Amino acid sequence: MFDEKVIEIERTIKDTTQTTNNNNNDSTNTDPPSIIIIKDTIKLSYEKYMTLNCTVSSGQGAACYGKYLIQCFNYNPAIEIFDLEKKEYVCKVASPYPGNKTHANTVNFGNQKFSPDDYFPLLYISSGYGYYSGKAYWTSIYVYRLTKQTDSTGTESFNLEYVNTITLKGFNYWTEGIIDNENNKLWVKYDDSGININYACFEMPKFEDGNVSINRADAIQDFSLGVQPFTSSNQGHLFHNGKILLVSGTSPASQKLAFIVIDPTLQERELVIDLNDIGLSSEPENLFFYDGQMMIGYRGAVYKFNLYPLNK
Repeated sequence: MFDEKVIEIERTIKDTTQTTNNNNNDSTNTDPPSIIIIKDTIKLSYEKYMTLNCTVSSGQGAACYGKYLIQCFNYNPAIEIFDLEKKEYVCKVASPYPGNKTHANTVNFGNQKFSPDDYFPLLYISSGYGYYSGKAYWTSIYVYRLTKQTDSTGTESFNLEYVNTITLKGFNYWTEGIIDNENNKLWVKYDDSGININYACFEMPKFEDGNVSINRADAIQDFSLGVQPFTSSNQGHLFHNGKILLVSGTSPASQKLAFIVIDPTLQERELVIDLNDIGLSSEPENLFFYDGQMMIGYRGAVYKFNLYPLNK
């Protein structure tokens, strides 16, 4: 049964009562619309959906397609697949090593398929470990083809193939690759000198082009959210209904555990929900949608969240 809690939050939304600072006749003006902050009361309920009996340690990002959950791990040794419909473990699949380690902080499916007959679209795993000023940072997105075969007895088998690497250039510190399937775009989250949280948008690379580089200077849109107003390390990201969603925080919970919604049109955090306040006390690693519900990966399990206005 859902553990329901009514919470008061602030939301940043577009100000529709005044003329925005955009000149409608000037297509080159990229300033965000005027905003207002409103107080709102929402009902948030959540329950444990299933336990993830992983055989690999240090679970990180995850992605869902159909009834299948793809769980990834630090250093990317393998993926593990779960059936969300049956709530059971399916299998472990070795991950081809592309040359650099990855933390697999954010994992998204795209909308391109390697072959029209493939069940799964391409899988994007980030971030890849690289080096900046002698320190290890994440500078790559790895693209994989996940295939599924079913034999005459109905037994399913899966295989993971490395396709190519998207190298991120001109970005400092921690980067995340976020796939916007709604607009066929690639968003890159990055920290500026480890202080400011930034997001840049690019045209989605085609896998047929092989290994490609994305340069920050070529961004279609590039904005900063400034210094995060609370101490919290960002975790998995997802683009959904025109917004960038993410979970944040580490374990033990010396940092704020949060669910965050970013509006790239307003270039603002629309919503921040403190997950500590609703009883979470450990690092949330990822989020995805299954059967119309938002799910968050947390402490070796999947939790179902019902949160207005996202579940629609």
